[in-house]
Amino acid sequence: MDLGLKGAGALVTGGNRGIGRASAAALVREGAQVVLLGRDVASLEAAAAELGAAGYVVADTTDDHAVAAAVQRAAELLGRIDVVVNCAAPRALPGAPTGLAGTDTEEVLRNVDTKVLGYLRVVRAAAPFLRRAGGAVVNISGVNARTTGNIGGSVRNIGDVALTKNLADELGPDGISVTCVHPGLTVTERNDGDADYARAAAVNALGVAQSAADVADLVVFLASPRGRVANGAVITADGGRPGPIWA
Repeated sequence: MDLGLKGAGALVTGGNRGIGRASAAALVREGAQVVLLGRDVASLEAAAAELGAAGYVVADTTDDHAVAAAVQRAAELLGRIDVVVNCAAPRALPGAPTGLAGTDTEEVLRNVDTKVLGYLRVVRAAAPFLRRAGGAVVNISGVNARTTGNIGGSVRNIGDVALTKNLADELGPDGISVTCVHPGLTVTERNDGDADYARAAAVNALGVAQSAADVADLVVFLASPRGRVANGAVITADGGRPGPIWA
């Protein structure tokens, strides 16, 4: 299937690692020109070279001015921006306190500032370029949006859902689709080879641990003209968690 992404310009935040990196790689394979956005120059440079990306830009997504400048530079490198994949977020730390008494207020605020407002900053800066010919935004969230037990994880991820639908309603009339993807536990280069993690990630109806590349295939479809009918949708990518029904 031709996804219609040849020659498209794509900006991937958090594109130097994990699902962001896998999404950037998948976009390159579809013929898109890709710019990575992140904070760590060394890993951005290495990822851009390995993936065959058009380049990279450096910004902390909690900084309005840095994001605006980075998106402008990305548009200059690409000549256009048709696709934004938002994946830049603080890494979840296993074993961190998750309940009422142990939750760190500043940590929750940092997560919201980076993963919700950070996504907003990037889309706001990219919107003038997206509006020129229509396009797509895919926001990477997570299944914690649909579960309790981790206050910070739930709050930041459900915030992405609310942001996505607001943006979908506002930008849809301009031909821009905005969707949200909820990965479950996902095997990335960081935890590849960890047998315990793989077993936990495989606790789903398929009985198979999903990889970052699996999630990236869904992301790229949603970013393509063929997937834009899903505007405003929230799609779970966890292999099918048994039990809950989501209407």
